[in-house]
Amino acid sequence: MTANVGLDIGTSAVRAALVETSKKGPPVLKKFAEVALPFGAIQNGEIVDEGLISDAVARLFKEAKIPKKNVIVGIANQRVIVRQITVPYMQENELAESLAFQAQEYIPIPIDEAILDFVPLEEYSTPEGEARMSIMVVAAQKEMAADVVRILGGAGIKPKAIDLQAFALVRAATGGDIDLSPNPKAIVNIGASLTQVLVIKGGTLRFLRIVPNGGNDFTRSVGDALNIDDEQAEQLKRRLGVAIEGMPTGDDPDAKAMAALTRQADALVDEVRSSLDFYLSSADDGGIDTVMIAGNGARLPHLANRMRVQLNMQLQPVTLLNSGRLTIGKTGLTEEELNQTQPVLPVAVGLALWGEA
Repeated sequence: MTANVGLDIGTSAVRAALVETSKKGPPVLKKFAEVALPFGAIQNGEIVDEGLISDAVARLFKEAKIPKKNVIVGIANQRVIVRQITVPYMQENELAESLAFQAQEYIPIPIDEAILDFVPLEEYSTPEGEARMSIMVVAAQKEMAADVVRILGGAGIKPKAIDLQAFALVRAATGGDIDLSPNPKAIVNIGASLTQVLVIKGGTLRFLRIVPNGGNDFTRSVGDALNIDDEQAEQLKRRLGVAIEGMPTGDDPDAKAMAALTRQADALVDEVRSSLDFYLSSADDGGIDTVMIAGNGARLPHLANRMRVQLNMQLQPVTLLNSGRLTIGKTGLTEEELNQTQPVLPVAVGLALWGEA
């Protein structure tokens, strides 16, 4: 039996999930808690105020009585590079030793300033009989990883691992199962300042693009349209949401606000569409027909429905509650509180499942 803590440091909040795993059944969610962050503490996935983040993490663990051991923290920003590349076939230990050489032409940061890892995808032979393999390479800047470790150290935490949020989302969405469907699926995780667009096939990550667009941009669009402050704009955003189809018209404040939100939604959908088109342009896969959605930004009323209509794809939430893939223990949360966590639960739980799938 193993108990890990998944720590999701988001733009609007820090969240932690304590998950216990065993061979006897599905993982058990023992605790979930979050502490809100002030606006500007994190911008575009980059930590701006280390002291604020460290204090918020310390408060989160203390108030929720979450153990500070076996903590896996997730990262997601534009200083993390993910590329699918092809290399000569070799054993994984050999590939690990030669990864810097194999990946250097594909990674747009100096190799000696990066932490590298890889995930094997497929093995095949060329028409000439040469054994090749496709791998997913992940490169994170050492400086950024060191910042995360230092901040957690200030909260009295020595992380067990630093993991890519995208990998956590894949674990949460698939439960470690191998999907034998010939078509890939997409996951769109909408955060406050970043949106992650993933493509998965066979239960593994095949593509990741991080878009600098999220929930805060919707709030700002309302504020700009009505010349009101962020707090008022946030309240209007949550009350109105976007139009499922068409574009709202009218001169009253609600109509102007909804029109601004809808234009912002269309901009985000365009980014998602172009990301998926880019993947499909170079992939030898069937078309993507299903998009799974998660993240705090996905709570915006009607956004998911507008995305479904605009993309003309099936759209479903990344569901953990009542999925059969996660058992809910005595978390101390009511059923209503648990249901409210659904959009932000996948990253934290997926991080806690690190090493399990």
